[in-house]
Amino acid sequence: MQDKDEVHAERSVYHTLNPDARKTIFERAGKNNRSGSSYKEGNEFVTEYLKMHTSESCDLDDLTAGTKKNFPLRTMKPSKSVKCRRKKTLLTSIEKKNLGLQKLPKRGLKYESFSALHNLWAEYMEHFLDLNNSAVGINQDQLHQRIAKADYHGCLLMVTRSKNPSYIGARGIVVLETKNTFQIICEDDKLKIISKRDSVFTFNISKWTLTLFGNHLNIRPSERASRKFKSRPTIDL
Repeated sequence: MQDKDEVHAERSVYHTLNPDARKTIFERAGKNNRSGSSYKEGNEFVTEYLKMHTSESCDLDDLTAGTKKNFPLRTMKPSKSVKCRRKKTLLTSIEKKNLGLQKLPKRGLKYESFSALHNLWAEYMEHFLDLNNSAVGINQDQLHQRIAKADYHGCLLMVTRSKNPSYIGARGIVVLETKNTFQIICEDDKLKIISKRDSVFTFNISKWTLTLFGNHLNIRPSERASRKFKSRPTIDL
């Protein structure tokens, strides 16, 4: 059985024809449905109908070719393409923390294994600070900014002052820096976690000895690189 919408659409298509043509088409359609006539008979009827109702100047071949096309009675909505969402490839900070990627093993680390890292860091720091070319007429504020923004992974640090007496004298290569700590590997292959707060550190670059005040470095290394620091004339623990 035809759907009500299809019947209504059929009637709206034939409504523009004159009454005699509509009557003839409906009679032929009913006869064809009852007798089971083929598509060929219906096509012949359409061709004859076009001959009777068109002028001789019209090209009959073009008109009959148009009858072979499909004319949908319903509006067809284009199918929406499904967008594939790209899967995330990077771990979040919480996932890194749960996997233990932000912690170093307390055993198995060797001081000698990080000596090459320290040599690379020394070359980087000499180029970054440019102390040899800036010794004469150096801009102190610019030098302080560079020291505060530098990366200290691989630096050979020594704790010279601290409110925690157990930190004083500790010396080792920085293997991990966090917001509040320096994690250093000492010459006895022991990993020590030194709090930046209330501690003063020193390190050597060529013939220069520089001092770091931990209270000014309580910032994540990634954020410190893009931050502008204010110079302070006096610093105390």
